[in-house]
Amino acid sequence: MSMNLFFVACTQNQLDEMAKNHKLIDELVESKSYAFKTDVETAWDVLRSILDGAGIDAGDFVDAALFNGCSLISSEEVKTQASVLAKWSQEMVLEGLEEISEGADLYHLEIFQEENDDLLEQFEKMVAFYNGAAEKNLAAISYAA
Repeated sequence: MSMNLFFVACTQNQLDEMAKNHKLIDELVESKSYAFKTDVETAWDVLRSILDGAGIDAGDFVDAALFNGCSLISSEEVKTQASVLAKWSQEMVLEGLEEISEGADLYHLEIFQEENDDLLEQFEKMVAFYNGAAEKNLAAISYAA
């Protein structure tokens, strides 16, 4: 079984309420009452390593939510992450992939070393998510499942 990383866009008001009452995080995800959602499938660890955490390690982590916890990413942090990710190109992602040291212990690294196109597709999905959320002044949560 693989673990994917999901991104869910929501309003800043929803995020503020979830920060006060963590049970609302599960309710938001289960009810699908968010603006939009995407995931970067199993590429999250490799992308985190290549991008030095940009987009992946954003926000405040909440343990008591969903199955594995989640990060709450304010609308300002979403805009910051969108700006950081905009500086990356597909070529830079591939260069970063090549620079990962032999034997690095990253989730599904071998798969993405063999399937570069899939890694780039997941990168583009993450960039599109942050751009879309930033354009609409939305906040976000991210969680692994």
